[in-house]
Amino acid sequence: MKSEWAEMQMNGFLGWVHKVVMFLTWPFRRFKLLLSIIIGVLIVMIIVPMCYGVAFRDIPSWYYQLIKAPFVQNVTQSVSDKALAIKNKATQQIAAKIDDVKQKVEQISPEIKAAEEAKAKGEPIKFTTWNVAKFNKVKYERPVQKKDEVKLKAPTFAVLRRETKEAQVKREQEIKKKQEEKKIGGPYYKGNLADYYRVRNDLGLTYLSESEKYHGKADVLGPNSLYIGNTYVYLYGIYTNPDIYDATEAQLYLEELVEGKTVHCDVVAYTTQTQAATALCFVDGIFINGAMVNKALALDVALK
Repeated sequence: MKSEWAEMQMNGFLGWVHKVVMFLTWPFRRFKLLLSIIIGVLIVMIIVPMCYGVAFRDIPSWYYQLIKAPFVQNVTQSVSDKALAIKNKATQQIAAKIDDVKQKVEQISPEIKAAEEAKAKGEPIKFTTWNVAKFNKVKYERPVQKKDEVKLKAPTFAVLRRETKEAQVKREQEIKKKQEEKKIGGPYYKGNLADYYRVRNDLGLTYLSESEKYHGKADVLGPNSLYIGNTYVYLYGIYTNPDIYDATEAQLYLEELVEGKTVHCDVVAYTTQTQAATALCFVDGIFINGAMVNKALALDVALK
């Protein structure tokens, strides 16, 4: 029995909508029929490969190869054709280059042969071909100046006088510099050494009447000690208490100051009990003992 909707006469836009809706809903309205068709197609797709001796588990691969083979063949053929074309073009270009080189070599060969013959006869070698001519002209035809043709200009009196005056000024400057260095005690500190430290008799030290001087590259052995001139020295007049100051930071700062530089140390006293040297040290015009105090890495005990 047909429904009222199916018996209605549909025309125009409503009829078109009716047909679209009926088409889209057909799988749901005829689900059993659709399922039967799908099952039938699957059965046929399974039977056909098996007729060619394909195992059941290899059926998907068989269909994949069946679909893929023509496409791959076309692509491979296209790539092969392009590669062959490129190869032929490159071969032609190389052949053209070889022919060009051969022609140039043939042009040069007669001149090379002539040059060899001229060389055997002791004649001057001359070339006229492109760059080879320029090269050999410079190499073989450069004029040699004889010794008697070389003219030496004797220095004039004005030149000698100027040179003598410059040497005299330079010597006077060196003498003045040495006198100033002797006056201030050395180029690595200003004034007198006594201006840098105080004498304290309560520190258990034996002071020297004249300082012992060491200079050279120094190794840092601790937050307040150096190894210089085969001598182990403590920095005089400071105290790096580990409970108050960062010993690691102090040692790193010392290493940064002295690394790769010439250090000057003046030993001014020895400890009474252990005979350890205590010194005032300088590097690049920096008073190391005072710099440790200024950086808050040590306590000032006997510095000025």
